[in-house]
Amino acid sequence: MPAELRRLVFSHKETTEALLKYGQQENIPFPKGKMIRAKYAGGAEYELHSMKGKQTGVNKNFNVDGQDRAIIVTFFDEETFEHKFFNLTSDFVSAALIGFCIEHKIMLPRDARKSLDLTEFNVCMDVVKDNNASSQGAGAGDGALSLED
Repeated sequence: MPAELRRLVFSHKETTEALLKYGQQENIPFPKGKMIRAKYAGGAEYELHSMKGKQTGVNKNFNVDGQDRAIIVTFFDEETFEHKFFNLTSDFVSAALIGFCIEHKIMLPRDARKSLDLTEFNVCMDVVKDNNASSQGAGAGDGALSLED
């Protein structure tokens, strides 16, 4: 059976909300303002990162493909017009987005493979579900996606 691929595209507003909420849970203070950009950093930024290799329980429980990459997130404070740069791991950003999906009841099957991707204007999470359903037709328990997953 072919695999099913979904791409969840998060706006900067949604990503900001996800990062701030998850950062609060992990006791990581983020700068004031909203996220205006996210881009992959070079290898040195990841190699020197304090969270290097740290996979959260969210990442383990939700089958997130670990990426050994750092992401530079730019926050813009509209009051002071300052740009502040924050270095995060891709695992941290993935966990924040999964938390956002759970909070907003966005269907996200646990066993589907998930990976993070950055585009010029959005942060994306690709969800790949292997369909190992039998040829007896669709129904409950046959690998079909459901909200309970």
